[in-house]
Amino acid sequence: MPLETLLLLIVFAGSFVQSATGVGFGVVAGPYLFQVCGYDRAIVETAVFSLLSALITAALQFRHQETRATIGLSATLPVGVAIGFVTLWVLPRVAVVTLFGIMLCWLGIVLLLRSLWPADPEVAVPDHFEFGREMAGVGILAGAGALLFAAPGPAAAWGLARTHMRPAAIRGTLAVYFVPAYTAILAAFALAGFFVKVDWTSLGAPVPVCVIGTLAGIFLGNRLPIKVLQIAIAAIVVTSGLSILGPLLWRVA
Repeated sequence: MPLETLLLLIVFAGSFVQSATGVGFGVVAGPYLFQVCGYDRAIVETAVFSLLSALITAALQFRHQETRATIGLSATLPVGVAIGFVTLWVLPRVAVVTLFGIMLCWLGIVLLLRSLWPADPEVAVPDHFEFGREMAGVGILAGAGALLFAAPGPAAAWGLARTHMRPAAIRGTLAVYFVPAYTAILAAFALAGFFVKVDWTSLGAPVPVCVIGTLAGIFLGNRLPIKVLQIAIAAIVVTSGLSILGPLLWRVA
C-alpha cells in the first residue's frame, strides 16, 4: 500500500475514533505513525491532526462539557508536560516507548474490567463534578502522555469514564480540553526542535479526510450509551498499548 494512502487511512481512523469516543487521535494513529514516520515527526503530525479534530468536536459539543473537569485537567497539564520533558531528557526513547505502552495496557485493562463488572444500581450519574486528588493525578499523567506521545486522551478519558459521567459530557469535556492541551503541546514541540523533520506540504491532503472522519465520529458518538463508550475506550487503549509493545517484544525475542 502506498505511504500516502496509508497516511490517509490512519488520519481517518484516528479522527473518527477521537470524535466518537473522546480518546485522543494519538492512541489510534500514533503507534502506526511512529513506525512509518519516526518519533519526532510522528508526534508533531499526531498533535496537528488531533488539534484539528478537537476544534471541530469542541465547537459542536461545547455545551456538553463539564467545566470543572475541563479547567482541572487544563490546570494540571503543565505539571505533566514538565515531567514528560524530564523523562524524555533522562530516559532513552526505547524506554519511553516501553513505559507508554505499559501504561496504556494497564489503564485499558483496569477500565475494561470495571466496565464489564455488573453496574451498581445505586450509583447515580453525578450532577456536579468534583475535581479531587485522583483526577489531579489523572491530569498530570495526561500531561506527561501529551508531551511524550501527543496523547493526553488515554489517562484523561480513563479518569472521566470512572466518574460515571454521561457519554456526551465525557466527549465534550475531552474535546474542549484537547484544544488548549494540543496547542500547548505544539508550542513545546516547537521549542524542542521537533518541527525540523516535518514535511508540512504532505499534511495538506489528509486535512479533508480528518474533517470527514471527525464528523462521522461525532454522528456515531452521539448514539453511544455509557457502557459501550467505556468498553470502546478500554479496548482502544489496550490495543494501542499492545501495538506499541509488540514490535519491542518481537525484537527482544
